[in-house]
This record gives sequence, structure tokens and C-alpha cells, in this order.
Amino acid sequence: MKFPLLYSMFLTFVTCLGQSSQTDLKPYFSESQIMDLNLIADFFQSELCGDKDHAKYGKCMKDLVPKITDLEDNFIEKNISYRKQKRLYRTISKSTFEKIWAICKGTRLNEPVYKYESLCFSGNQKFTDFVLELGKTSGYLINYGQTLQSGLGNGNYIANNIIDFPLSMNIEDRGVQIIFAIHYLTLNDNLKRDKKLTRLSKRDLRKLNRTAKKTVPNKTYN
Repeated sequence: MKFPLLYSMFLTFVTCLGQSSQTDLKPYFSESQIMDLNLIADFFQSELCGDKDHAKYGKCMKDLVPKITDLEDNFIEKNISYRKQKRLYRTISKSTFEKIWAICKGTRLNEPVYKYESLCFSGNQKFTDFVLELGKTSGYLINYGQTLQSGLGNGNYIANNIIDFPLSMNIEDRGVQIIFAIHYLTLNDNLKRDKKLTRLSKRDLRKLNRTAKKTVPNKTYN
């Protein structure tokens, strides 16, 4: 099953590139896939933080969370190169890509009706199980994994949780860093994959904002 819009081993696992995770990645991914996951997280960090130093990932993301969660600022869209992101897809293996993602077809129902393709989570059970396992030490990811399991997709709330419930997201954990990167790269892809769809969506938003302004009642003063 594919859907839109990402077992009980708690041994410390040191990945090939040196960052530790409280959740062992080996039950869920092959050695080559683990290397690819590190490439994904490194790319994300490099685009937003300007370096790939794993020790700086957590602090950098915590500092950037206010910008990431400000949807009007379009921080992710502005700062992650889609051209480089497509190059990343070609760098990682097909098995890694398909364990995380799939290409889904959708239809825009507003006029004009428009059929499009988008990047979505593949529904791979091992990937979902990995997210759920991370949730045992980063509680929010249990809810995130459950939405992956149910096929409901995920919004922009993964970063909000770092602000609202800082103890629920251990952003220093390499596994969490990987999921954080995957989530926002998925969002960036969906913002940029289909330029026509993006234009239509922005047009819809402008119409909605204009309508909302017209319906705001005039203030009266006594």
C-alpha cells in the first residue's frame, strides 16, 4: 500500500559515519542503506546549516526550528536546492529510495482540475517500524509512525514538537535526525516537483486570503 504528503533493541549503535543512535538501525536497514540514510541527513544538514558536522546537527536544528515552523517564511523551500536534492536521489540506491518513498498520483479537485505526481511515503513496514521504535525514546515519533501506518500522511508538526514538547524529540539522536531530514526533504519535494501545481496552489491560497479578509467584520466603536 502506498500513501501521501515518513524491534526492541536499545543497544547504542554507531553508524558508519560516527553518529550514535539509541535505536539499532540494523534490524531495519542493510549496511548500504544505512550509509544512504547518513547521506540524506548530511545533505539536509549541509543545505540548512552549511556543514556536515554531526555533532552540530542538533544545535543547528534547534536554532532553526522557529524559522522552519513559520510557514509564511517558506524557509525549507528557500534554502534547500531541489536540483541538488534530485542529485541526492541519484546518489542513493534504488532499494533505499523505495524503502522510504514512492511516487503517488493525485488529482487536484479545484478548478482547473489537474492530475499530478507527488513524492509520498512508500508504506514499507520496516521503515514504519523503525520510526515507531524511535518513538520509544522520542515520544512524538510514535504518533508520527502511527500516521505513516494509517496512511494519513504528516504535516509540518515534527518541528513544532521540538518547541512545544522538547523532551519528546531527541534531536541529538542520529535516528531522529535521519527522520527529521526525510520529513522535510519530502516536504521540499512536494513544494517543487510540479511547478504548475505549485502555482495553482499558491493562487488558491491567495484567493482564500482575499475571501477571508472580505468576511472579517468591520470594527465598531462606541
